[in-house]
Amino acid sequence: MVLLLAVAATVFYLFNSGQLVQEKIRLTNTADAVVYSAGAFEARVLNYDAYTNRAIVANSIAVGQAVGLASWAKYMGTSADTIGPYLYLIPYAGPALSAAMAAMSRSGDAFTIALAGAVFMHDGAIQSLMSSQLAVHGPGNSIALVNRQRVMDEVARLNDPDVTVDLVPLRDDFAGFTRRYTSEADRRRMGRLVHDSRDTFLRSRNWSFGLVVLCNGVELRKRGSTELIDLVDGWKSMDTLSAHHHRVRRWRCRRNEVPIGFGSAPSKNGLDDSGISYAGSRPTNPRASWRADSSEGIANGFNPAPPNIGGGAIPPFHELSESALRADDPRTSLTVRVTKNAAEQRYSGGSSTVQPQGRLELYQGAAAGGRSAAIARAEVYFERPDGNNRLHNKHELGSLFNPYWQVRLAPVGAGERLAAQLLQGRALP
Repeated sequence: MVLLLAVAATVFYLFNSGQLVQEKIRLTNTADAVVYSAGAFEARVLNYDAYTNRAIVANSIAVGQAVGLASWAKYMGTSADTIGPYLYLIPYAGPALSAAMAAMSRSGDAFTIALAGAVFMHDGAIQSLMSSQLAVHGPGNSIALVNRQRVMDEVARLNDPDVTVDLVPLRDDFAGFTRRYTSEADRRRMGRLVHDSRDTFLRSRNWSFGLVVLCNGVELRKRGSTELIDLVDGWKSMDTLSAHHHRVRRWRCRRNEVPIGFGSAPSKNGLDDSGISYAGSRPTNPRASWRADSSEGIANGFNPAPPNIGGGAIPPFHELSESALRADDPRTSLTVRVTKNAAEQRYSGGSSTVQPQGRLELYQGAAAGGRSAAIARAEVYFERPDGNNRLHNKHELGSLFNPYWQVRLAPVGAGERLAAQLLQGRALP
């Protein structure tokens, strides 16, 4: 009888310990799944910001392209109008060439109207992308945090319906990891990227032709470019072509400018471009530039500018906060605690139908605070899948302009572990 009692106690102890271990493993796995899913949600939010920021940059460049083409088309039309009457002096082919120039001028006007529509569409896309970022984050990341909590609760429910996720994580720095850049000075960060991303056509459309010897001769000078005014306000483009007649007069070399072609196009009205030279157009072809700025030089469909909300300006956008941008390896982490009441666990101290009696009660498990808890930590970090930046062969710092945000489980710190124990009412050595 004594031997049977010892065997029964041993069997019960092993069974009860096995049940406790199973419950603990299940709770730990649930905690890992919950925090990893929350980290994956954060990484997707950051990658969505990166994709939308890149899309905003692309649509901003598209607005610049439309404005640049409109200016160039207007310049071609005015050049055709200027040159056309003189083409009649060419024997036989003169009338045909003059008619071709007139047709070019008319088609240019129709083309610029279509480009004005393109500005409207791309600006609408920019505003939609900006609104979608705000819808994902909400003021102060409030919407993102609420949706992250829903993800954690859903994952916990699917793993174990009786598990509860703390509303306040043990550690959470996601709210301050990003912010919305709204001021003009803030938006120049994206504007500088957009401006530097212009192609050769937008940067400069300059050429010169002619021969000047000892201050005698005629030279054609074409100048023009497309600029993002003040890096945030909107796009404006100018193209000019002038004939420069060089001659000596009163013992000095003189130059007389005769405008031939001119054109300009703004993405919005009222842009202050007084300090912009447009690749040397204003200092080199001042008369043609003045005519380009006048009503006769603004492209069809751009006077007034196309109806739109932002006018091609750089909108507010989400990017890493200043402290995150200063870090060599920006990352954000989250530590969560999940709990399960002892009464809902299948062991002797919980909901098990096998309960110890008499002396076997010495082996009954007792959870601190009447519940079991598990903690887990996830880390969201930036890392290119191909290593360094292939273009420059340098380490690329994390930002919300490239979608390389990933998530991984990370060790829990001693401070977070102590905080979890105190929440349960027991501090272990």
